[in-house]
Amino acid sequence: MRFLIFNIFLFATLISIGQQNDESLIAKDLTISIGAGKNKFFEEREFELTAPLEVPTQLNLGLSKKLEIGLEWSPIIFNDRFSYNIFNSDSLRSVHKGGINNGIFNIQYSMNNNYRMNGYIQAGGGYTYLHKKQWIIGDLNELIGEGYNWSIGGGLRYQLGNIYDDVFPWFFDVSLACTRFNINITEFSINEVLEPKESPSWQDLNFGSIDVLLRFGYRFRVK
Repeated sequence: MRFLIFNIFLFATLISIGQQNDESLIAKDLTISIGAGKNKFFEEREFELTAPLEVPTQLNLGLSKKLEIGLEWSPIIFNDRFSYNIFNSDSLRSVHKGGINNGIFNIQYSMNNNYRMNGYIQAGGGYTYLHKKQWIIGDLNELIGEGYNWSIGGGLRYQLGNIYDDVFPWFFDVSLACTRFNINITEFSINEVLEPKESPSWQDLNFGSIDVLLRFGYRFRVK
């Protein structure tokens, strides 16, 4: 892990062109970033054994030295929290796949904006598509739905640079957000056979999430 981080810093230093005494954000700045993080879902038993991992890609445009707007594609991938799910002393194999895809529009406001550091608050929302797959004793349970999400949070963007106060276009971004999901279930099937509407799994999903993300990105600046 240390070797990977060292190589990232070395790569960024070698290919970046110093931008002396630049502010972290100005109007018309275009930033693109990719990241990864963990999500903690609340309020829904449907995800008790699911370990979600988020891998967002974000594109932002600076409107001023304080304000950015952007678009984000943010898939959440499902994995197993435990190898087995125990109910009434029975061990049921519970293999999770699928995930949640989110298309998000966001607004980002900088609380401070200096040469190397940019602390911000952010609000966003958009479209959500759910496709959850779970194998229980060999039977494939599929849950499909769509709806919307909204979130509010904050973060810190750190622009890379050197000891001479040259600021490079590469940056790291750490953020924490609270997200709400409202999903209307459109299909519930077992082994590709549609189940009756009386099943509890047809109930709409409304739940919250705490999201912790680390991003690595690049800023394009036209002068």
